[in-house]
Amino acid sequence: MKKLLILLLALAMCLATFTSCGSSSDDSDDSDDPIVIKIGHTDSSQRSTHTWSVWLGEYLEEQAPGRFEVEVYSDGQLGDSPDLVAGLGLNTVTMVFDLSSIFTTVAGPASSCIDLPYLYPSYEDWVAGTFENGGLELFNETIEDSDFYCIDMYYNGMRQVISRDKFYHSSDDLDGQKVRISQNDLNVSMWKAMGANPTPMAWGEVVTALSQGQVNALDHSLGVFNDFNFHEIAPYVTLTNHASSPFPVVCSKSWIESLDPADREVLEEGVHQMCAAQRDEERAKEADYLERFEAEGAAIEELSEEEVAAFIEAVQPVYDDMRAEIGDELMDKWLATVPE
Repeated sequence: MKKLLILLLALAMCLATFTSCGSSSDDSDDSDDPIVIKIGHTDSSQRSTHTWSVWLGEYLEEQAPGRFEVEVYSDGQLGDSPDLVAGLGLNTVTMVFDLSSIFTTVAGPASSCIDLPYLYPSYEDWVAGTFENGGLELFNETIEDSDFYCIDMYYNGMRQVISRDKFYHSSDDLDGQKVRISQNDLNVSMWKAMGANPTPMAWGEVVTALSQGQVNALDHSLGVFNDFNFHEIAPYVTLTNHASSPFPVVCSKSWIESLDPADREVLEEGVHQMCAAQRDEERAKEADYLERFEAEGAAIEELSEEEVAAFIEAVQPVYDDMRAEIGDELMDKWLATVPE
């Protein structure tokens, strides 16, 4: 009986091993598994950037049924901006869109030229410089060593200034004014050159600081002013257009290069269509934002051509410092993207 039990146990183990080997072989063939794309961002779920990111999943399912699975996480669900950028290398997030400065902080000063003050002083200039004159390709050239790849760019909005106290038509108007900025050297240099007292501050502190007068003004896009109702506590909106400040849509360079060429082609085409549609929508919405601000008691003033020219002259030292840091060749490449 004992020998029989041993024989049966041995037979059972052999069968289990055979079954396990067969299952392992099946599991290792994951070529049919969907490519999961986790898109993380800190925008609200109501903004055009989010809704068009969700659309990407619909597009990919239509073009390649079952091949992709897109998950979109808004409002910083996967972490704040630095966490999201770090997540690209840790594979905790697949694609991120955010202020370009979030990526350039990692990639270095050559890439930060995309945010030079008045490099593209209008939406039309930004579109032409980025998508027609090689700005997107140059941006990629300057971030690739950090394993970043920018597929395309959303339109976050030309950067404007919203204030508790007054409009800003000159450096004299900005004298002594604390303007909240995101922390990076270029922002600090730009606002000092324009005459203000730049005040770096975490985003979570901005509403309270502006409400209590710890800062006088905020530098951001009209869409962000609208989403967070900043016009209710800072009713003076100055249309300065001092930086284009796009939202690059970025993934890991090594990740996208690991995709099958056919999958990559479908994905990139979807992102291009997604970004083009978002840019059109967000640009059109800016008129609605301004109309809402005025209807709810805020006032809006736009810089004249002469006032813009004075600010452009004021920020020239920022260009000189950048040229000294990155060299003539690269600076000239950036300037060559500017429409004539």
